[in-house]
Amino acid sequence: MNEVQQLIFDIADASRDYWIMLASKDSSHLRFDYLTGILPVEDKKGQSVIGLVGELPHLLEEGAPSLDLRTTLLGPKVPTVPRGQRGKHLAKIGGYYRAIPFRHMTPGTAAAPRGKTSGLEMGMAYKGHPAIANAKALGKSIHKAAKKLSASVSAPGQKTVYGGRLQAGMAPKLKEHHKTDIYAGMIRERKTYEKATQSQYYTFRTISTNVTEGWIRPPIIARHYADQVAQYATKLAPEVVTAFLEST
Repeated sequence: MNEVQQLIFDIADASRDYWIMLASKDSSHLRFDYLTGILPVEDKKGQSVIGLVGELPHLLEEGAPSLDLRTTLLGPKVPTVPRGQRGKHLAKIGGYYRAIPFRHMTPGTAAAPRGKTSGLEMGMAYKGHPAIANAKALGKSIHKAAKKLSASVSAPGQKTVYGGRLQAGMAPKLKEHHKTDIYAGMIRERKTYEKATQSQYYTFRTISTNVTEGWIRPPIIARHYADQVAQYATKLAPEVVTAFLEST
């Protein structure tokens, strides 16, 4: 790589850092997938390229209309399987249903790198809720109760043996059409790995083609972070080149 190519690469690398900074400040839970989708700078015949890959990152970047999640979670591409297997199940009255897991992160992990996990910090879904004065305090009380649950045991290649479930009523209903609060029925799943045993917290909610309420993803406003990064790179380039020329 010659000096000119190195300058171009350095500008792209700095622009990628700027891109990551923009996405890190986004309030959407999709920001974790977005950050994962920002690829490292790649040199292609003297051109430095930063890629954004993945369906979810592009939903946030480009925006999307509202969507009835039944069309995806219970759609024709989802296999019909017996209960206990992953997929949709045939209802006795016709139509389909399935249980969807929601992971709830422990208090204090909202800003931590998510990796391949998902979920909001306990309590944070109620931030701004008229019935909740302190969402963080709610999250701590939920976590305190959940830690006392008898564990649902999970190990690689084995079915989960369920333990205790969190009682309903520790929080208000998040939305009017909800039947209960979002933490009702929470389990503490104990997962055993090669070198450690960890607890993770989940609730399960049923989506059905026979129920029309809920499960509507609201419209996603396009962020257009890539455009902002391009503008940043355009502004940065002459500054970097000038600094390089003055140093030689």
